Order: sequence, then C-alpha cells, then structure tokens
Amino acid sequence: MTEIDWSTRALAFSIAMVPLGTLIWGLLSGRRCFDAFAAGRIFSRDSIRQLKTFAIAVAASALLKPLAGAALSVVLSFRQPAGAKTLALSVGSDTLIALIFSGTVAVIAWVMTEALEIADENQQFV
Repeated sequence: MTEIDWSTRALAFSIAMVPLGTLIWGLLSGRRCFDAFAAGRIFSRDSIRQLKTFAIAVAASALLKPLAGAALSVVLSFRQPAGAKTLALSVGSDTLIALIFSGTVAVIAWVMTEALEIADENQQFV
C-alpha cells in the first residue's frame, strides 16, 4: 500500500471542496433571496436574480460532484504502480435529484421574471 503524502492530500481536499464551495455559494444566494422575500420584495429583480443564482449553483454543484469524484480517484491513485491506477466516475440518484430540483427552481424563477415583466407593463398603463 502506497502512503499518501500531504501535498496529495491537500490537492485531494481542494478538489473535493469545489462542488461544496459551489453549493455554499448557491445557499448564500438562496438566503439573500429569502431575506428579500421576508422583507416583502417578492417580485423584485434582485430576489429573482438571487433565486436564479441559487438554481444555477445547485445545478453546477450537482454536475461538478461526479467530475470531482473522478479527479479524486485519479489523484489518489496517481502514485500507484502501473495497472493499479484508477478512474472512477459515479452518478448517483442524489445528483439526479439535485438537477431536477435546480431545474424546478429555475423554472419558478423564470415564471417570476415573466410575472415581474407583466406587472411592469401593467404599471405603465395606469
């Protein structure tokens, strides 16, 4: 068994944190969106933009997760002898559910954008 040195561990940690960092970015956008909702700014451009950012970040995190896993398998087996190196790509139901969820939130944000445009148009008539 080959010992994994600290530089490889640090690189593996950095790779593993990419999908998590993307998800955290999305959750912070979701927080700002719900703060705007709580303040009564439901159909504001900022709250809708934050909701879109949340959906994009969740989708990006879900897509990055299998790629990060594959990169981890390569990095952690890089110092192995020939024939023992691995490349593992795994797509689980959690990834698919996250993509479905983010797609649903993106559709909601799109509908809210349409509603805001209709409200703006109606406001111009009055």
